[in-house]
Amino acid sequence: MNQKKVVLSLLVLNHFGVLTRVTNLFSSRGYNIISLSVGETENPKFSRITIVTSGEEAIIRQIKLQCAKLEDVKAIQEVKDQELYMREVVLVKVKVNYMKEEDFIRFVDANQAIAKQIDQQLYMVEMCASTQSVDAFIDKLEMFEIVEIVRTGGCALAMSVGTVYDEQ
Repeated sequence: MNQKKVVLSLLVLNHFGVLTRVTNLFSSRGYNIISLSVGETENPKFSRITIVTSGEEAIIRQIKLQCAKLEDVKAIQEVKDQELYMREVVLVKVKVNYMKEEDFIRFVDANQAIAKQIDQQLYMVEMCASTQSVDAFIDKLEMFEIVEIVRTGGCALAMSVGTVYDEQ
């Protein structure tokens, strides 16, 4: 099996039920969603759904064909690795022993993250970076006491002059 991970950018109409129809397509056919994010674009008529999925070449081709058939999907673009610019946000509540507080602040600053103190020994940490950087940051953050984590799916654009609108 030659599984590959791909980032798909879907330009969809911005109205009720579109996300449900797209995710139902994935679940009804047994396709996996690794990451998903959605938000309104610069044009309020449209939203962009960024989906990270994986599968063999034939499965990826089938996913793109099936998504393109959905009435609300106006364009679909596979963002190639060499053009991929993707960022993810992570929020982490961290309990920090007062003796390690200085190390914690240095660590957060070195990783270009932001820490806001919630309570005596509790911090909210925010980081926006590539998925790999977020993963590495969380792994290193284990040296402190992680209380809670939430992270977004990746948002992606192609680092090229073309846009998803060109795909219409």
